[in-house]
Amino acid sequence: MKSANGTFLARILACCLIALVLSACTIGRVNERVSYWTKETTAHVPVGASIEDAKAFFASRGLETRCCTSGFDSAPAITATERDVGRFVFTEYSVLIVVDMTSDRRVSGVRVFRIGVGL
Repeated sequence: MKSANGTFLARILACCLIALVLSACTIGRVNERVSYWTKETTAHVPVGASIEDAKAFFASRGLETRCCTSGFDSAPAITATERDVGRFVFTEYSVLIVVDMTSDRRVSGVRVFRIGVGL
């Protein structure tokens, strides 16, 4: 006969296992969205395009762009974020698209990232 503590522990482990299995499915969705944005930006936001064209592209897909990020090791850029595309346990994932630009406001490159917030 199982003890009450053993049964309780078994239930907790079962719940954790189910949560891990279900959340693993959403990581696949996150990877699909990264792949989607990589393909879409390659096709519709080519190097040399104007930043205004890039902003219009993202707006047509329902994303707001933020301007202008920069750092000592990166060129000025605009960003667009597709939020909450998946979860893994206690982490929420979004897709961050960074469009690097030249001094004359032309696209010099596009980078697509999976970002997670949580534990």
